Amino acid sequence: MRVQRSHDKFYLKEDYKNKPKEYFKLVKSEIEKDLAYMGKDNFCMLDVGCETGSFLAYIRKHYPDAELFGMDVMSELLDKLNSGMGENEKPFHAILGSIADESALPEEKFDFITMLGVMSIFEDFRPIILNLKKMLNNNGYIYIFSIFNPENLDVLIKSKKSCDNSDVWETGWNTFSIKSIEKFCEDNGLKYQFIPFELKIDIEKHEDDPLRSWTLEMKDEKKMIVNGLQLVHNFYLLKLWQ
Repeated sequence: MRVQRSHDKFYLKEDYKNKPKEYFKLVKSEIEKDLAYMGKDNFCMLDVGCETGSFLAYIRKHYPDAELFGMDVMSELLDKLNSGMGENEKPFHAILGSIADESALPEEKFDFITMLGVMSIFEDFRPIILNLKKMLNNNGYIYIFSIFNPENLDVLIKSKKSCDNSDVWETGWNTFSIKSIEKFCEDNGLKYQFIPFELKIDIEKHEDDPLRSWTLEMKDEKKMIVNGLQLVHNFYLLKLWQ
């Protein structure tokens, strides 16, 4: 069995810079609160798994003078990092590499580090969090938006399309339990907060891409987020600090 992660290439076709994702609002609201608490007017931020820079572009509109870095393993995504930028907009700094590879970590320290929709790619969250911590300023914050399991089970997922005779399986959608994350943070001197995310809009099913998430209406008018793996997604924003 060979495992790969190629699904993120869909970002090359979709423009989330001009139609930001709903959870961007939640992350930005936490950055605003923490920036006020820190007493800072400006900041340096790294977005891990930045794809073509969707969240960076969203933050740039609100913080034009911030130093913003994007890190990704796919060079074709980073090539589009500064596409569509205005003439007077401050460009983003690109870092090619994996957060799982300690040797690829930049020397800079950051006030804020975001990692949005990336944690579930990895089969072990522990070295990922430790590498994020290494890049954090002493009074900084890490924001991880991901699916987490409120039940006490860690789940690893691999998939491939039906009737695909290759031995290549797609990775992602791994779900670590809140309890496992809490215990690890307590053992490694990290404070933490899990902030639930509730989606307010409908998302249609992508018939040509069953790995993409969509919503189902619940009886209480809340929305369940699922995908073709028959997984229910419980999204949280995990905030970490020292």
